[in-house]
Amino acid sequence: MQFRLLAALALALSTAACGGGGAAPVTGGGGETPALGSVSLTHPAGAASVGDTMILTIEARDGAGQPVAGIQPTFTSSDPTVATVDAAGVVRGLKAGAATITASVTVGAITRTANFGVAILAPTTPPPASNNAIAAFALNPATVTRAPGGTAPLEPGATSAAGARVTPLPTVTWAVQDGAKASISAGVVTAVAAGATTVTASFTADGRTWMASANVIVTSPAPPAAPTNATVQGVEDAFSPSAVTITPGGTVTWTMVDEEHDVTWTGAAPPGGNIGRIDDDESASRTFSTAGTYAYTCSRHDGDHGGTVTVQGGGAGGEPSVLTSVVISPASPSVAVGGTLQLTATALDQAGRTMTGLPAAQWSTADATRATVSASGVVAGVATGTVGITARITQGGTTREATVNVTVGGTTQPPPSTGAPLTATVTTPGESFSPAAVTIRTGGTVTWQFTGSTRHNVTFSGTAPTGGNIPDTDAGGSAQRTFAAAGTYNYTCTRHSGMNGSVTVQP
Repeated sequence: MQFRLLAALALALSTAACGGGGAAPVTGGGGETPALGSVSLTHPAGAASVGDTMILTIEARDGAGQPVAGIQPTFTSSDPTVATVDAAGVVRGLKAGAATITASVTVGAITRTANFGVAILAPTTPPPASNNAIAAFALNPATVTRAPGGTAPLEPGATSAAGARVTPLPTVTWAVQDGAKASISAGVVTAVAAGATTVTASFTADGRTWMASANVIVTSPAPPAAPTNATVQGVEDAFSPSAVTITPGGTVTWTMVDEEHDVTWTGAAPPGGNIGRIDDDESASRTFSTAGTYAYTCSRHDGDHGGTVTVQGGGAGGEPSVLTSVVISPASPSVAVGGTLQLTATALDQAGRTMTGLPAAQWSTADATRATVSASGVVAGVATGTVGITARITQGGTTREATVNVTVGGTTQPPPSTGAPLTATVTTPGESFSPAAVTIRTGGTVTWQFTGSTRHNVTFSGTAPTGGNIPDTDAGGSAQRTFAAAGTYNYTCTRHSGMNGSVTVQP
């Protein structure tokens, strides 16, 4: 209970009768019943707010000033519309004003009374929350994919509890996890070398530090495309060029210019096998359907000269993809206490490309008292705070991992009676949104995780949330939008006909 001191008003209203006032709890001594000399009512404050209570203390004394025990006081209020009082001396404020509480005590044939003036204060209304108070902070886009040397701006965005954009922001501090992969300056990220890293933005407002992160995926420069076909000339004591590279299904043609040669394979051979003597000004061909390296010599010249045919396959430049890094989406996740959030871990190779067919990620939490995580990456909020969630992916003897900080509670409100969740996640298997329709409550956030193997966009056909449309985003990326107003938001991917979805926002 809250008590407010209003000494001047309490003093003006308090009057003592028959030796003063007093109320419960009762105090007094033992022994034979003495003659009642005085009664007093006291309270340290003398005032209470509307809706609050205060307990008065009553004390009875005999003619010698000694406490009298076992008294049974009765209490009355001069204005029960302002304050009531019960048999225990508990006063409850009903409306702003003043009232006198009277206590009456009878011992034997003697009755004494005491009065105590109380002031009931109007309730104070806390100031409304500022419309500019920050409730959430994120970077847009949440994932950036660039080749070395490429740049992309990251937009820091803060929103209020109602989903409105909060501007201006205090000075934002930028940091990059791995400077060998990317750099950041004034919110513009520059890709440096193939791989993945995380960029973090932070600022302090109203005594709290806000942080948000974005994934940066740096791809390897695309190698020159291998030709479909190649021609090798047989010249004096040599093949020119001695080494050629083609794509699977390509054909190599050997043409003799001023020397007769044959083509004898020393290992793997294409369909049709060896080529016998090819006379001057004649040609012969072989088609290669399988990636690999095919070495050959000319047996007519005792194998003194030969060549190779490389049929390109696997990763960039023909090299196999190797697990190099892991990224987790969304990059700046948050979940309410008692709520859940789906995280996605994506494996990248040395060129920054998404890898498929690997074992599922192994998930772990740094603090299960704040958040737990399931085997499939579903985070459950337990207690308010921040906790690191880690995903590990293994390919052969190589393991790579990534960690994101999940904010639990803080920026979310308890669910209303509608039961609609505050968050939802939409994926893009094939050329569809899954689920195609989601329902959240006002102020909630939808995360689009662009899965599959192609890029998509989210283009709203009518009313759009803060941040508007989501531009074309490569597979492995993600983006979020917060919906501040109730209604139905229809959207489509303009790259794929018939790829539609909707977000229903309940009040």
